[in-house]
Amino acid sequence: MGVRRARAVVGGGWSFVVLVVVVGALAVGAGLWVSDARTGTPGGTADPAQAVATDVDPAHAAGDHAHGGATEIPPSVDPEDLPLRTDRQERAEFTLDGDVKVFTLTAEAVRWELLDDTWVTAWGYNGQVPGPEIWVDEGDRVRIELTNELPAPTTIHWHGIDVPNEMDGVPGVTQDPIEPGERYVYEFEAQPTGTFWYHSHFDDARQQDMGLGGAFIIRGQNDADFDRDYVTLIDEWIRLPDGRNGWEGAAHAGHSPAEYNWFTINGKAFPATEDMVVTEGDRVRIRMINAGYQAHPMHLHGRRFRVIAKDGALLDAPYLADTVLIGAGERYDVEFVAERPGDWMFHCHIPHHTQNDAVGPGGLISHVTYEGHRNRYQQERDHE
Repeated sequence: MGVRRARAVVGGGWSFVVLVVVVGALAVGAGLWVSDARTGTPGGTADPAQAVATDVDPAHAAGDHAHGGATEIPPSVDPEDLPLRTDRQERAEFTLDGDVKVFTLTAEAVRWELLDDTWVTAWGYNGQVPGPEIWVDEGDRVRIELTNELPAPTTIHWHGIDVPNEMDGVPGVTQDPIEPGERYVYEFEAQPTGTFWYHSHFDDARQQDMGLGGAFIIRGQNDADFDRDYVTLIDEWIRLPDGRNGWEGAAHAGHSPAEYNWFTINGKAFPATEDMVVTEGDRVRIRMINAGYQAHPMHLHGRRFRVIAKDGALLDAPYLADTVLIGAGERYDVEFVAERPGDWMFHCHIPHHTQNDAVGPGGLISHVTYEGHRNRYQQERDHE
């Protein structure tokens, strides 16, 4: 199995745009950008004088794979032959190589359970959707070893993290795509502090939609202390009646909002979503990550929260709200003090997004639940 490391683009690139005016109509020609890629030192800046050739197959360089163009993927084998995965490991474990924290990820095809007895064919990291959360401290040296067991090439982009250019994960620009059966190594220093995420950047319309994403949290020495720190990664799915993903075998799924019929928080649709359990008096942070295509107005019942960070950056002027509209790729951190015992609904405020294949309640619903508390309605039902 081949092993490749990220490469820096050190050769000069050129581009051109041709402008043609015909009888008042303006046409803009496509630009062609060609890069001469050479190897660099993982985690650092490549030195052009020391650049050497690699074992990369030129046929897989920045041509048909450049910028992750769509590829025709045949339908998977019989879904019943794929492993059924129902649970996810919340946080990835690491080993130490000196002072480097080493994480391993495997991109693979699975049947992922959205709800009891309801699954969708998906592509996940380490057999789960979303991938395990990576938690590190600012300044840590981090190495991620990715093995590709998918039926297609892939890469990983570290969304919002200040990585060296050769670690950016864009095929045809900073690296060649990782072919099926190959292993690839990313390495960088974790910075800055904040809420980030990682996801495929090859044929990303398909691969992100099939589940290739996960949270990446970088803690800072001066971070505020929270009693509870929850990550909610939001996504949506095109699930066909037989359980197959709408992207299987399709050149383009369309991305019409009506096509998406399942919606998940951390890979699960309500009522399989996990509640955010708190104790009265807790200081709570919720880190919201939108890994999907659509915007979601996320609303907490019963109280306002304080919006403290946007895309990983602490706000100079935090503000109070009870609903945050989170767009594709965006992250919001909010905080509150748990001082109103009960079961408080947390959900997207677009009704279609709180259904499972047009049946509600479902989808993007969770609850902030106070430990040991039973409200009056629950107490009455206990005695029925």
